Amino acid sequence: MTSRTSFLSGFGFALAACALWGAIFLVPVMLPEFSALQITFGRFVLYGVVALCVFLPQAGRLLPRLQAADVRHLIWLALTGNIVYFALVATSVQRIGMAVTSLIVGLVPITVPLLGRKTTGAIPLHRMLAPMALILAGIVLINAHAMTGEPSAQAGRHLLGVVLAVLAVLSWSRYALDNTRYLAQSRFNGTEWSTLWGLVVGLISALLWALLWVLGPDSHQPAIPAQRWQLFWLLNLCIAIFSSWLGNWMWNAASQRLPITFVGQLLVFETLFALAYHFIYERRLPLPGELAPILLILAGIAWSLKRFQRARSLASAQD
Repeated sequence: MTSRTSFLSGFGFALAACALWGAIFLVPVMLPEFSALQITFGRFVLYGVVALCVFLPQAGRLLPRLQAADVRHLIWLALTGNIVYFALVATSVQRIGMAVTSLIVGLVPITVPLLGRKTTGAIPLHRMLAPMALILAGIVLINAHAMTGEPSAQAGRHLLGVVLAVLAVLSWSRYALDNTRYLAQSRFNGTEWSTLWGLVVGLISALLWALLWVLGPDSHQPAIPAQRWQLFWLLNLCIAIFSSWLGNWMWNAASQRLPITFVGQLLVFETLFALAYHFIYERRLPLPGELAPILLILAGIAWSLKRFQRARSLASAQD
């Protein structure tokens, strides 16, 4: 595979993964009566079932190659990139809405190269300050717009949602770097790694959900109708198949074809898809107070991407 072909295929895989991942922001909006933990565990238990179906025909080939270090990394990545990350996102969506959460999570293309700045081709920190200032201005404006007219109690709830979204950004950024680095020297290809990963995520989620059940349901929470539980499982099954298993497989394929700091910046497309799904779901166009900060944030991310490409070109010319 030529360098250009590898780049184009990697870009295509990353774009498809972002389109699938953008849909995860819709689920907490469509299931408001379910807690973030219920949605998280339901999604990933089903992801584990899907991964188990894929794993069984390959078990004899994969298990002998699996070592203790692989298991430790799978547990770490399952937590940072899936369970903890999505629980934070789902809680944030239910508190501050899909659009604001997805825009804050859109900071991942900036935080990944910042956390990975010791890797080859990373952008110097001082060159990221201007784009980051633009992004910060957009985040302040979008949250100011969302909080306009809210009572102080709601403002506190909104602030907590923002904090949770920021923690989700840090969790996913750590995962993106660790996963890419481990895949570079792993004995497993992207498909095999995604399958093993799904098994671990499903097992951890099942154990945590059992713990949640043992602790007992909230007695103050009204009973959820059977029809809503059917929708719960249907939505989570779709997310498990497409966003979790297929999306992770595509992201692993992209990670093996693109530089570590570049592939992280392509996550801007997850934000774009999430915003598109949000406005389609609400059947409206963005309001002026929403559009201006959205454009500021996306412009800042695009600016940082351009600076990265320029730094990469200069580094290539010097080699």
